[in-house]
Amino acid sequence: MEKQRRSTAVGRLLVLSAVATCTFEATFTEGLRSASRFRLSASRRSLSSLSASQGLEFAQELVGDNERQLLSEFRRCYRENPYPEKLNLFFPNEERIISLLYASTSSYTSSSFLSTVDRIFRQLHAWPSAWPLCRKLLSPEHPWSEAYSKQIIAEGFWSPFDFFTVDLSTLRPLQRYPLEELRQQSSTGFRVVERWLKKLEEEGETDEKLQGFLKKFLEQDKINSKEQVMRLRPLEDLLEYLLSTLVDRIFEISDSDAMTAIVTARDLRQRTILHVAAEQGNSILAEQFLQSVAEENRKDFATAKDAGGYSAGDLALLAGYTSTAEKIQSLGGAETTPPAALKFFPAAEGHPKRSDDGGVPPTVEWLKEYSKTSKTSTSQSSSLCEIDAISVDQFDWTVFQTHYVAPRRPLLIKGGVKMSVSDRVKFTRDGLLQIAGTRPVRAFSTPYEDDFRNVPAVEMPLQDYVNFLDQRDQESDFERSEKLSYIFERLKDDEGPLSFARSPPKLFKEHIKLRAAQFSLGGQLMGSPLHYHVDAVNSLIYGRKLWFLKPPAEQEFRKTVVYEDLAKSGGPQGLRVIQEGGDLLYVPQDWAHGLKQCIGLAHEFDVVFRDAGPVSVETVNAGLGVALAGIAFFSFGIITWFVQHV
Repeated sequence: MEKQRRSTAVGRLLVLSAVATCTFEATFTEGLRSASRFRLSASRRSLSSLSASQGLEFAQELVGDNERQLLSEFRRCYRENPYPEKLNLFFPNEERIISLLYASTSSYTSSSFLSTVDRIFRQLHAWPSAWPLCRKLLSPEHPWSEAYSKQIIAEGFWSPFDFFTVDLSTLRPLQRYPLEELRQQSSTGFRVVERWLKKLEEEGETDEKLQGFLKKFLEQDKINSKEQVMRLRPLEDLLEYLLSTLVDRIFEISDSDAMTAIVTARDLRQRTILHVAAEQGNSILAEQFLQSVAEENRKDFATAKDAGGYSAGDLALLAGYTSTAEKIQSLGGAETTPPAALKFFPAAEGHPKRSDDGGVPPTVEWLKEYSKTSKTSTSQSSSLCEIDAISVDQFDWTVFQTHYVAPRRPLLIKGGVKMSVSDRVKFTRDGLLQIAGTRPVRAFSTPYEDDFRNVPAVEMPLQDYVNFLDQRDQESDFERSEKLSYIFERLKDDEGPLSFARSPPKLFKEHIKLRAAQFSLGGQLMGSPLHYHVDAVNSLIYGRKLWFLKPPAEQEFRKTVVYEDLAKSGGPQGLRVIQEGGDLLYVPQDWAHGLKQCIGLAHEFDVVFRDAGPVSVETVNAGLGVALAGIAFFSFGIITWFVQHV
């Protein structure tokens, strides 16, 4: 009855606040307008803190006379973990935390005490292993829970975007290693994970749903180990279920004002919590959020648009989460059709520019044509593009940011490598070798292979690697298939000879905050297996790349050699794109990508919003990966085979 009352109250307030519009504050009271502004500010601060190391950021604020023992308990459990910066699994003593709170004051509704409770909640929430304690902390049996709802959540000192998303970055080793491999890599780190899994097994004895999610994760872990492919959806589903039990507790203690603050909250991109759950494919959370709203008003909530005009269902479909979109549609009673994005760009003006001040540079000196082995013409192969594509003349940053970056759509920009003549010269064969020929480089058959496999890099000066490519080009495909090491170098801030390659493309430079820059050089049959990371723009200076793209719903991280994968399977299922010299390819967060002989650059970035500063990638769930991408370098004979047969 109480839940129905809260739901009805929230429904009435949703109508008053016009949640389906993009301007959340427009019809709200002045008090809630002020609270919403504080929520956005607090959210930004919290995300910044949580994205650092998620160690003891909040617990370290427990500095009062009555809080020192609480801080001591947090420090104790923190020291038990040998890798706290990578593996956020800590096990504070539940009874001690609760008993210390009771002993610290006699005024359980004072603002100072509720601030202490809030710091403890935030710290525990950063550790998935401590979510059960989060639930106990906010149990209705405690004298502070109702006050926490009224004075912290309802008054805007608390943002649902900080707490209602699944973030795999808290368990980074499990993103790269199956359990058995983790045991071999780090026995101490494995013991921490093993302790967490044993606690989940104990909880599962009285929770059949938890037992089921845990079983699926362990089954997938064995498959990952056997196939050397990290498919993490079962782990995400396990975390989502655990988080949903905490959401249930928060909803249980929240009155109508607190529920309204949660449901009507908007982030910097004007998304609701339903948007965030949808683009992560979190159907359980999406259902919880929808059911917290009165049935007669769920459609307004389900169809609420973000700043770009996208509903939660739109984001789910664009990310490939059809079941989540269907769940939103069935509960919200709203059909989902994402708007076509290409129509927002200006009309095309002929072919891509090929001029000295930018556009597509010649490829002849770095790339030989192998059309004599092709079953289709070179022009037919080059036109393969199963994603949106525009000419550089059509590019508009506002359209791109609104309809590609925010909703995570890939885009090919023909002729987008706008480069001066002097810069282009640096990437010619003679120019590159003159500047960086003696620079040591490391080549792998898979980028950063030594991070997850015991495979040493092939190290040599850049000049020697270019000579190696020249010699390799004279060999047969079979001989080339035995020599697959290519250069994919991360360029540090203090990079010397290749420092010019750190500069992002002109179309992006003024709008982004650079996270990382990479330089690549390779030959036919070489490339990267499917993987994912944050938003990236890929500049192809010379050559051609064959890309395979998969949406976030099909996310995987392969630790295999891409040529061997493709030779066995005939190519991964997904969208295919051929990128040519001078083109830019934007690969969004959580998409997969994969390439041919070329010289190119990759720049990972955050978008900088002029009115709000950089939006943390955590806001859009960077931890889940931006792009699943499998990159393969191929001769045109092999490219056209995939065109015909994949």
